[in-house]
Amino acid sequence: MARNLIAILRGIEPHEVLAVGEALIGAGIQRIEVPLNSPKPLDSIERMAKAFSADAQIGAGTVLTLDEVQAVKDAGGVLVVSPNTDPEVIARTK
Repeated sequence: MARNLIAILRGIEPHEVLAVGEALIGAGIQRIEVPLNSPKPLDSIERMAKAFSADAQIGAGTVLTLDEVQAVKDAGGVLVVSPNTDPEVIARTK
């Protein structure tokens, strides 16, 4: 059963993400966000994207710049959440 939620893994460490991701996906949560102000967020995103991209959308939150959008993509992320409205960031995300 898919749930219309986004899990926000604020403060998660890269060594924790696979177990947490597996539990979330098992519970039907198919959108997972790691805020960029978490410890080593791109490492976490990359690990989860490699493990779960067939089952969930993995990405980042607290995305503020064009370079951050690209870094999320390079890590395998497909979901970007920003706390503000920046037309350039939105355009790059699309």
